[in-house]
Amino acid sequence: MSDDLDPQLLRLFAEANTPLHDDGFHARVMAGIRQPQGWRGIAHATGSAVRAVGSGLATGVAAPFRSGIGLGRLAMIVIGAIASCLALLAA
Repeated sequence: MSDDLDPQLLRLFAEANTPLHDDGFHARVMAGIRQPQGWRGIAHATGSAVRAVGSGLATGVAAPFRSGIGLGRLAMIVIGAIASCLALLAA
């Protein structure tokens, strides 16, 4: 493989950096970017965070039951969860 620059490849790179010809499309995209989300954006972000936390908790609770653990291990998991909650409340 040579280190010479390919003229066709250079032409394609130059064409890729040209601006779009449709001014309406550019204006719509920029209006969407500049538009503040307001309360709707905050509510959407909060809802997404709550769903993510809920999904993680559900996965963590369901994982021990999928692996077929015994009653002793399940009791240790419950005790660990209670101790973690108490540590969070004490802090």
